[in-house]
Amino acid sequence: MDRTLNDNPSATCIQLPNSEQFHLANGKGQEYLIQLSWPLEWPNGHGFTGEAPIIYIVDGNAVFLTATETAWRRATSSQYSGGGIIVAIGYPSLHEKLYDMQRRSFDLTPPQPTTSTTPIAGHGGANALLNFIESAVKPAVKARFPQVTVTREALFGHSYGGLFALHALFTRPELFDCYIASSPSIWWNDRFIEQKAATFFLKSNVNGCPSRPSLMVFWGSLEQDAPPRNAHESSDDYEARKKIWLDLRMVDNARELCDKLTDCERLQKVLVHEFEGEEHTSVMACSVNRGLTVFFEVWPL
Repeated sequence: MDRTLNDNPSATCIQLPNSEQFHLANGKGQEYLIQLSWPLEWPNGHGFTGEAPIIYIVDGNAVFLTATETAWRRATSSQYSGGGIIVAIGYPSLHEKLYDMQRRSFDLTPPQPTTSTTPIAGHGGANALLNFIESAVKPAVKARFPQVTVTREALFGHSYGGLFALHALFTRPELFDCYIASSPSIWWNDRFIEQKAATFFLKSNVNGCPSRPSLMVFWGSLEQDAPPRNAHESSDDYEARKKIWLDLRMVDNARELCDKLTDCERLQKVLVHEFEGEEHTSVMACSVNRGLTVFFEVWPL
């Protein structure tokens, strides 16, 4: 008879070194799961003395382990420059799933104008989340590393999180040194984020934004033009999926926005990359790997 995991008395839960997690509540009493990790070569953990960058990541339940492994693996590279601190912002009480769809739909989407005739219910809390990150998450993280001098900070988000990163850039460019938008949902609310981009373009970089941030935007080549899943997918199912891609315009929207931003004087640098052969879900790991590696090791851009 085959033995199962439960039959093995020596089996234990996997433990992750150089990491911790805790709950942090916002002003409304809503709790968030904050997960941290830092380089394996920091033997003293919180007692490390020196300089380090920090990257803040939304949808933390889905991205924290991917980002942590990416950062630790880079220590074997000749390009490695010491790594940094990863801060993932997610939600508690998530069991057997990676996303709290209701809360992230609110947290990661821009506020809608009070004059809007068709507001989207359950959306529009991005400013509140930015306030929480600035006033609660950042101080909590820095309090845990009192002897670390933070050299720079980045914000990473994928899909709705990518939309959130763009909103943060266009409305609070001073909050981070780098904004990383992976497959941003520019399509949301009839491309409402483009209004924020237009306002961002109009402000002077000299007086309005003395610290010019950088931007990275990534997406997968198959997000708008994918082949059939397999030989068994019906033509009707394929055409239905194709219609969704064409409506969302994930690739075209990202390209068009990046074309406008490339020469924007308010940005230090715009880094754009399309990952060949990747679709909306698979490209997230590619974006984490590229964005985190560039931010930790190739700076200034």
